[in-house]
Amino acid sequence: MRFSIVFLFGSILYVNGNGTKRPVCEVIQVDPDNNSDMLLPLAIITDMDSKSKNSHSWYSTMKYGALAFSQNRTSSFIHWLGSVNITSNLNFNQKSMEMSDLKIYRNRLLSVDDKIGVVYWLRNGTAIPWVIASTGDGTSSTPFKGEWMTIRNDELYLGSSGHEVVTSSGEYINDDEMFIRVISPNGAMRTEDWTARFVKLRRSVGIHFPGYMIHEAVHWSDVHKKWFFLPRYSSKAPFDAASAYETGANILLSSSDCFCDTKVVHIGKSEPHRGFSAFQFIPGTRDEIIVALKTSEVPADPAKPFENKQFATWITIFRIDGTVILEDVSLDEGIKYEGIEFANVFQCL
Repeated sequence: MRFSIVFLFGSILYVNGNGTKRPVCEVIQVDPDNNSDMLLPLAIITDMDSKSKNSHSWYSTMKYGALAFSQNRTSSFIHWLGSVNITSNLNFNQKSMEMSDLKIYRNRLLSVDDKIGVVYWLRNGTAIPWVIASTGDGTSSTPFKGEWMTIRNDELYLGSSGHEVVTSSGEYINDDEMFIRVISPNGAMRTEDWTARFVKLRRSVGIHFPGYMIHEAVHWSDVHKKWFFLPRYSSKAPFDAASAYETGANILLSSSDCFCDTKVVHIGKSEPHRGFSAFQFIPGTRDEIIVALKTSEVPADPAKPFENKQFATWITIFRIDGTVILEDVSLDEGIKYEGIEFANVFQCL
């Protein structure tokens, strides 16, 4: 490939209150009518569960590089350049920095911790708390299980896993993880009950409770005026914590606000141990092409499903009609990445 559009090292500076110049964390913009190869900055972030703790604090690792795309948008590869650890001392029950998504919002690179319900501003190698959410309708003291973030009408939508909370054997507890949060630029937050939407969504593929569909990768498209979902897990059978890792999904769901016109597209071949954990529309493709992460958490010994889980992550690229451009590419062995964004870390961190 020949690359005539390069965004990786460009910076716009602003002057802060003490006169120091710092780069602005910008959303990557690409003219969709360009006819050149592309090289786009890309970042992904880890959710290592209990392995996020070191001796003194908690951390998540951000890996960064560049996504290369051919002129005709039919071939692509990703070159990784390095990584940096983001640290924090904030925790809930000795859990922290289990990051589930990345999003640039109002010139800040944000991430969300799915164990303590905090949306962080990532800056200078640290995680700066911005907003904190509790689960369900907001009246509980339990932290919000934040799994995905997207922007609509200049507001940040923060979503959970979109299914009923159940016991390890599938018995119903409540609908708390079917509520979402909508956050304004100044951090004000409102709650929306999406229970009916998530139920309609899974019905489009014939799933009814106690069957389930678990979401970690959701985006709104201003281009299509639709919501897009890449479920991580889906099953017509009741939830069973011991075998849920075998229900990885390979479908893309899209729907307008009514959630009454859902379109279902299958992405590649089914790999039951792999499910989508994050995605972004690739800039300059009119939201027609997606880069996504798939993850797996498979126990080393199936007879002991809750012990010694083996993490793995893959990255893939495909069109929203299901055409695969880049087959699953394995990332670092034993690492689970659950957030992805087109972000220039030299600006944003």
